[in-house]
Amino acid sequence: MNIKFIYFKNTLIAFSFFFTLNIMSSPIVDIESVRKSDQIGKFRNIGFGFSGSRGNEDRNDYDISLSLVNNSEKYERLFVFEKSERTKDDVAEDESTFLHARLLRQLNNKSYDLETYFQISENPFQSYKTRSLFGVGIRFSELEKIKLSISLLHEDEESLDGVKKKTERVNLYLFKDFSFENSSFISISTFFQPSLNNFSDDYKYSLSLSYSIPVSERFFIDFKITESFDSDPPDFAKESDQSFVTNFNYSF
Repeated sequence: MNIKFIYFKNTLIAFSFFFTLNIMSSPIVDIESVRKSDQIGKFRNIGFGFSGSRGNEDRNDYDISLSLVNNSEKYERLFVFEKSERTKDDVAEDESTFLHARLLRQLNNKSYDLETYFQISENPFQSYKTRSLFGVGIRFSELEKIKLSISLLHEDEESLDGVKKKTERVNLYLFKDFSFENSSFISISTFFQPSLNNFSDDYKYSLSLSYSIPVSERFFIDFKITESFDSDPPDFAKESDQSFVTNFNYSF
């Protein structure tokens, strides 16, 4: 069990139970849930989770997350940091670090906005030492039913064996949500990142499905399933990762 305490502009406490097929999956940021698009102001989100056990085996698991949003009439600024570690008998079994920064410039009288982003992650349990990327692109601002963005990115990877790989990719992002009469909703987000030089044999994608159920005005439950795939993973890493997450959230 993992209990998270999260504080932001309106304080939120979230109790989270994680069920994961592969705990070595790297962090995936749900951009739409933290970027506060079309809202002006500063928003902060700090999260901490800890769980442990003693007896037959000693375990300590913790998760730390921080997101900062600063939006004005012309700019949207986003910063996200996440770190998690799983230990058993003082030996690390799973560890990951993730950092993401994004800047969006709104354009008047245009059907799109400009954005740029930087991301770096470390996850030795996915057989890579570091993965960093830098991208620039456009986000279509007049689409009412979906969120769509297209960008070009440069990716720099280094495996645990020291093998380095640099790749230019196209990045396609799509987000869609569906609301129901009981105020619950389903959201779907996906990334597709094929290589410019080897479009059919070198690509990555992730697909995330989330279902949110409001129990009351301040309390809701969120179920999330994520599938990630890399057609050319580093070293002996598996091509796909799956994760299942259930969140119980209360705000006041």
